[in-house]
Amino acid sequence: ARSILTEVNLLDKFDAIVDGNDVSNAKPDPEVFLIAAKRLGIAPEDCIVFEDSVAGIQAANTAKMISIGIGKSNILHEADHVFSDFTEMNSKFIEQLIKK
Repeated sequence: ARSILTEVNLLDKFDAIVDGNDVSNAKPDPEVFLIAAKRLGIAPEDCIVFEDSVAGIQAANTAKMISIGIGKSNILHEADHVFSDFTEMNSKFIEQLIKK
């Protein structure tokens, strides 16, 4: 992730980056999300995870984070919310999530 973000000049746009090099356990273990929350100084329950995999949704749920599935609802049904893609989300939905 870091090398790609560096290549496209976006690395400095992120407050924290956690990828496979930073964790010992793969999803559905919540380690990757918990490390990210800690690096950001945010409580896990105040985090929102956007995921396209079942294992990622399970990891977010185990971490007690809000899980938003991006993909097919019949596959990502364990998510708190599911959208087929990001264009289905409107700003009102995001604002409501942030206010919780």
